[in-house]
Amino acid sequence: MATATLIARLGLAAMFAVAGAAKLVDRDDARRTLSGFQVPERLVAALAVLVPGAELATAVALIASPTIVAGALAAVVLLAVFSAAIAVALARGRQVDCGCFGRLYSAMVSRRTLVRNGALVAVAAFVLARALSAPPTSATDWIATPSGWPAAALAGCLGLVALTLVHGAVSWQLLRQNGRLWRRLDELERRLQADVSA
Repeated sequence: MATATLIARLGLAAMFAVAGAAKLVDRDDARRTLSGFQVPERLVAALAVLVPGAELATAVALIASPTIVAGALAAVVLLAVFSAAIAVALARGRQVDCGCFGRLYSAMVSRRTLVRNGALVAVAAFVLARALSAPPTSATDWIATPSGWPAAALAGCLGLVALTLVHGAVSWQLLRQNGRLWRRLDELERRLQADVSA
């Protein structure tokens, strides 16, 4: 059970770290997402910094054993707030870009987004319950013990899978942008040819 808890912690930490970093890199996109969720305009600029900052702080807190309870609680709260915002948008029939991972992954909110967030809330609640009921294992000391090696290998594999997925998402976004640029160039070329022939 300790290994499962640790893997859940590391997975949540990686997710929050990627999400927070992606939002900080492109704050304009983060502001557009917040506006899409109808956040009051006076709060958008501040939340475009505070939300990714909270995600990064949560990622760090999930790794360090002394702060695991605070990190797991923050994960539950953040995911619950995100889920509530998505549920409200869906109930009002609004088409809103999730912006969960900035430009790394862009998709309109749907019931599937809500289900995914619900599953993540359950994982964060599991980590919180385990942290409250038993002393948490250090996210670094466990690798030094022979019994921790299989879990270390699994965590390493999961990390590689996560990096591959992030790389794939970035590549997909670049390909889409490249396709849009080619279409615009083709359109400009057709217009120029039409002007010349006229």
